[in-house]
Amino acid sequence: MTAAHISAPLRSVPASCAGIIDCGGARISAHVRGPATVLVVHGDIDVCNSGLVGAAIRRLSPPSAPIVLDLRATDFIGLSGFRELLTFADECDRTKVALHVVPGVALRPLLRVFADHGLPVVDANCPAGDSASIA
Repeated sequence: MTAAHISAPLRSVPASCAGIIDCGGARISAHVRGPATVLVVHGDIDVCNSGLVGAAIRRLSPPSAPIVLDLRATDFIGLSGFRELLTFADECDRTKVALHVVPGVALRPLLRVFADHGLPVVDANCPAGDSASIA
């Protein structure tokens, strides 16, 4: 795997549309659903792109609306990606922003290994589009 430099600036998602950010091996799409913003991560989060993924998640997250981070389409999450998720969850907790993490097959092994992770994980069977009901 090679590292990719992404030169395009990140931008916030207007409430009326969705956005997609390419993070060199991962893509993040943002969807506004009622009062919540659903961020769907596709691909791999590894040491080469975990910083980009973390920056994109922060940029796409509104300052006070609930956030659903849907990781069901993520194929791989390395320790650096997991660390980014934990840091983002801590930031949301400190700023009183509701965060809900929908795990997928890539996150489940890390959740088992690090049982006291503190991520606000919701049922994986909950559709991402139903974010308003869990927010």
